[in-house]
Amino acid sequence: MSTPKKPEHALIINGNSAEAALDRKMLFRIGVRSALIVDSVSGTFKSLSKAQSGEIQSFDLIICGAQMKDGDAQYLIDKLKSIRAQISIPVLTVSTSPTKDFVMRTLTLGYSSFLARPYTMDGLVQQVIHAVRNTYGVAIPSASQTQAQGNANTSSAVLEPEPDTAETLCDRGKKLLKNHHWDSAIETFTQAISMNPNHGAAYVGRAKAWKGKRDKEQYEQELNAAGDIMMAQHDYKGAADALAPLYGSHDKDNPLYTTAKSLLQEGDFANAASAYIHGEKLSPGIHLHQQISRACLFTRAPQKAAKGICKKMYEQGHEEKAKLLYKRIVGAPARRQCPKQQKVNWLDNYPALSEIVSVAKYSYRTYQAVQHP
Repeated sequence: MSTPKKPEHALIINGNSAEAALDRKMLFRIGVRSALIVDSVSGTFKSLSKAQSGEIQSFDLIICGAQMKDGDAQYLIDKLKSIRAQISIPVLTVSTSPTKDFVMRTLTLGYSSFLARPYTMDGLVQQVIHAVRNTYGVAIPSASQTQAQGNANTSSAVLEPEPDTAETLCDRGKKLLKNHHWDSAIETFTQAISMNPNHGAAYVGRAKAWKGKRDKEQYEQELNAAGDIMMAQHDYKGAADALAPLYGSHDKDNPLYTTAKSLLQEGDFANAASAYIHGEKLSPGIHLHQQISRACLFTRAPQKAAKGICKKMYEQGHEEKAKLLYKRIVGAPARRQCPKQQKVNWLDNYPALSEIVSVAKYSYRTYQAVQHP
């Protein structure tokens, strides 16, 4: 095991310029010779790639703030983990108000260290040493160093994190929304939509960012787009959740009911049932059985359509609602009257005995008539 090397060239990643300047000043005081400041995740990887190719001095320490212009420390750490096979640099994360979950997730980088603001000189030195020791003080080799070692392929490689997907971009956008970074969130959700134009959740996220910027027109436009996309994907619950903020009053036509009516007429009872069920969220004051009854009238077999959609609602787990709708639309099922069963006289199976009993009854009635004229 090699002796840990004292860091000389640091990369400071922080969207807060005041904090970044303070970190650089403190690093200079403990003997770091140079410190490059970047304020974004994308800028981080550009700098790391330049260092690897030899365009700039390689880094032997990364100081990571809690927030960047296009993400946060956790997002950056996830990206750094994806290129750990290519680089080995100690990472020291610095945060003003860390939570236990944030610290633990930060340390999952494997050879990182953590420091809470405000920190002292001694505290900084101890955590830098700790981070460097965890990675044995290995820095990214420059192009000349790599060629000297006979590894030309590594020198020409460009550091690239795992590619983003629409899902990862949406997760990142949600974090930006939480921190009220509206412009960065809009940009992030827009990137997700460019990757997947049918990603309804990205439209919902971008709508929330526009709402944060108090742009009502863009907010409503994004939510309507999200609703259309989700309905086309038969995600009626998602569509109802997206459109609910726009339907506080009953003066608008319910788009889910309109879609459900078309599906019902096409004979797609399963999707029609789901659209009607979740459409109630947008029109709670409108009776659902009336909507279904009117739609069934425009089918070739209204009663069959009504029974079909009630059956699908029942199968989808809405048993009580399905029973109530069936009763209101189709009517209570007629009860069959069971025919009365005639009494079976066991004497009919014994003709001789039956005749004797009949004669005895006749004789008894005759005797009674004589005794009581």
